[in-house]
Amino acid sequence: MMVLILTSAVFASVPAPGGPFNSAFRVQNLETTTAQCAYSFYDENGTAAFNSSLTSVNPGDSLYVYVPDLTLDGGSYSAVVSCDRKVAAVSNFSDADSGASHSGIADPGPEWYAPGIYDNYYNYYSNIVVQNASTSAVDVTVEIFAPGNPTPVVTQSSTGLAANASVAFEQEGLTGMVDNQFYSAKITATGSVAPIVNIYGKGSADNQLYSYNAFKSGSTNAYAPLIMNNYYGYNTALVIQNIGTSDADVTVAYTNGTSANYTIGAGAAESLYTPGTSLPAGNTLYGATVTSNNAQPLVVLVNESNGYNRAASYSGFPSGSVEVRAPIVLKRYYGYNSSITCQNVGTSATTMTINYATGASGPTTSPSVPVGSTHLFYQPTDPALASVPPNWISSATITASQPTVCVVNQDMNEGAEAVTVMDQLYAYNGIEP
Repeated sequence: MMVLILTSAVFASVPAPGGPFNSAFRVQNLETTTAQCAYSFYDENGTAAFNSSLTSVNPGDSLYVYVPDLTLDGGSYSAVVSCDRKVAAVSNFSDADSGASHSGIADPGPEWYAPGIYDNYYNYYSNIVVQNASTSAVDVTVEIFAPGNPTPVVTQSSTGLAANASVAFEQEGLTGMVDNQFYSAKITATGSVAPIVNIYGKGSADNQLYSYNAFKSGSTNAYAPLIMNNYYGYNTALVIQNIGTSDADVTVAYTNGTSANYTIGAGAAESLYTPGTSLPAGNTLYGATVTSNNAQPLVVLVNESNGYNRAASYSGFPSGSVEVRAPIVLKRYYGYNSSITCQNVGTSATTMTINYATGASGPTTSPSVPVGSTHLFYQPTDPALASVPPNWISSATITASQPTVCVVNQDMNEGAEAVTVMDQLYAYNGIEP
């Protein structure tokens, strides 16, 4: 039995200022035989609020759940998905002018790391939402670190968090955090928990919302397949946290051949905004490889934004796989499209092939992709999807002969909606089955 935690399954609730928020999620079957899946919702106190019946999910296909369609009262919930096959899940949540994504958590644990934590960082703020994935009550502690300081500047805590219950730790207005400074956090608990982080804007950025999964562990290498410097107006911030016990000697190498070195203190983080790097500006996508040269473990977060009306986050990958799953792909789905950016992190050139679960006329194969380079699969222009009906939604599998990492963006990027002042950009990590 495989169990996935969806820490933020909101319905008419407020994970950030604004709202009301609603959410939907898709659960993709990663195996070659039919999966039987069920899901349960729990309120913030851990009380069961909804239990589904068993649903069959075909190999490679997905189960779709739109939370407002369920018999739930308005409020904030967490969800637990249970299947008899390996699955992956992605949850989207949004209000009228903002949205974000996070992945289901298959491996809850007692210790987690969050590289991007904010209290008025140029009008951005954060909260950490933690669900108790244990069978009994747990205590949860959040330690927040400033760059270069191994001693936490703020500590937040919650005691006696019931089984399946969730708690939100708000960073806005905390004493000890200063304006225009970014922070990182360590989350610990007396049992297994599942945390996510939401980042939201105020003032001129009040429509922007990001969400990402906290990190259970670090690695000495991390890959970021989607780095932008004024790519059709988009930029990225590469946030690197050292979760080791001493200074980390870090190299960031980009796919155009440039690189830079940084020293990051224990527990601290470094934020690299692409306009401040050596990357040429323009409509070229880059990938990045982050390496710890002295074996200190790192976690990496990437924030995407056009500085106006779109924002999203994804996590750096510690390794790649010859097969990557994308539970949500879209073509003109009520105004939304998806794109999948994949990076070759292997040792030789490779082609990448995408197969869609439903509707496509066949697979689509990339040209040869050199080591370290990236390839973009854009669903609206994919010839295999030329004949799919309007409002098409499906799942996809990307295969390659070399280890590959992929990030999926979903955006309302055509027509009038593309320039409206609302954040309808969602990003999630492709799943390595």
